[in-house]
Amino acid sequence: MSKKLLRTKSIYDACSLHIKESGASDTEIESYLTQHILVAMCADIQQEIYSILENRLSHTQDREVREFAFATGKKILRSIGKKEVSGFISNFGPRAKQVLDANLDDKEVTLYSNAVKNRHDIAHNNGSNITFKELGDIIDAAVNFITTIELSLAAPTSASTAVNLERNV
Repeated sequence: MSKKLLRTKSIYDACSLHIKESGASDTEIESYLTQHILVAMCADIQQEIYSILENRLSHTQDREVREFAFATGKKILRSIGKKEVSGFISNFGPRAKQVLDANLDDKEVTLYSNAVKNRHDIAHNNGSNITFKELGDIIDAAVNFITTIELSLAAPTSASTAVNLERNV
């Protein structure tokens, strides 16, 4: 079992159990819980990406350069949308971007992108049209997206062999 998005998975499992035991399927409560999970998931994704960045920077012995690069990375990556993450990854050079592009599944990217867009709609508009039933696949897609980011930001010697390999989640 993947250790990515553990908080999100825990919230999802608790909400799933509550919905089942309370008979709250297809109710407003289910919708509210779905929205809460989307918000929590997006926050977790951002923290996971920061951890991946921090891990990559840990290979640098110069503490001040490491701190500068981490602070700059956090300022650059202000959104976790696929387009923004792809642009962020491209700052590491063509190899990193190639690894990202070669290991992303279009269906999963669509699920992921819709979830991020809906999280934005929850925070700034009228809510979400994602159902609780869709969340399991969305969380899996997000885990795979994070794994692909991790592959693309890995040190070149290990990531260059990872292109087109199955993801180990």
